[in-house]
Amino acid sequence: MEVMEIDKKINKCEELFWKVIRNKYLFNYIFQVLETMPIEFDSVSKYYIGNRIKFKNIKNLDWMVKHGQWEILRDKLISSQYICINLEMISPFLMKCKDESILELMFEKKITELRQINIIDSCVSSANEISINFFLSKLENNPHLLKTSLPIYQSTIRNSITNSTPKVFENLIKTQPILDESLKENCIQYALLNKNHKVEMIKSVKKYLEII
Repeated sequence: MEVMEIDKKINKCEELFWKVIRNKYLFNYIFQVLETMPIEFDSVSKYYIGNRIKFKNIKNLDWMVKHGQWEILRDKLISSQYICINLEMISPFLMKCKDESILELMFEKKITELRQINIIDSCVSSANEISINFFLSKLENNPHLLKTSLPIYQSTIRNSITNSTPKVFENLIKTQPILDESLKENCIQYALLNKNHKVEMIKSVKKYLEII
């Protein structure tokens, strides 16, 4: 088949597509059929009412995060639709979200909900360096946030020594360089508890102690 004939067929299909989409009756009828069309599964255990949810009824942050529906979350944030955000949903979101644009939207539109927990500490515990670096960049651009939305406590730095990477610890120290005496005295011991980056963390902590 020649290229011109293929192009003609494509153009006809596209023309027909837009005719259907712009016809309100046909458009609504198609969605009515989709809503009632049976869904068949290979196992009875896969049948449940949540298999078919209307977009407007998807409101739970936990559901969107659990199912990886980041584009739905983005759309709802952009259009300022209601999203149910409970305390226990925030940490999984900060752990799994790898998209800075979604983090930005959440920070702009849902900071009150995010502040239900210690955001930086939760990011450190989740080991999601994308979310950690995103919020630390916010602090770098606006240090005032350290006293409001994004505080870094001594417990957060201790958490980074015990559970995170040297890079995360070093970035936290740049933002909050003052450690209390108890943490200074015990930071090597905390580094010894780091299961994944023990040697590197000890080196990083020693380097910090030599500077102060």
